Amino acid sequence: LAGIEHSDVGGALARLSPELQAVVQATVLDGLTTKEASVLLGVPQGTVKTRMMRARIEMREALT
Repeated sequence: LAGIEHSDVGGALARLSPELQAVVQATVLDGLTTKEASVLLGVPQGTVKTRMMRARIEMREALT
């Protein structure tokens, strides 16, 4: 995780909105399921999935 902070991936992650960052943190870095992340973040499970999709798209664009 420490290596990510100063890499291209870390930069792309930092440019995401706080809502998208929270979903990536919960699901990717913390390893929670979408259901667990929805409880943690207080949003519906479908919202977690949609935000994760948006985060992937934005990060892919930032890294290409």
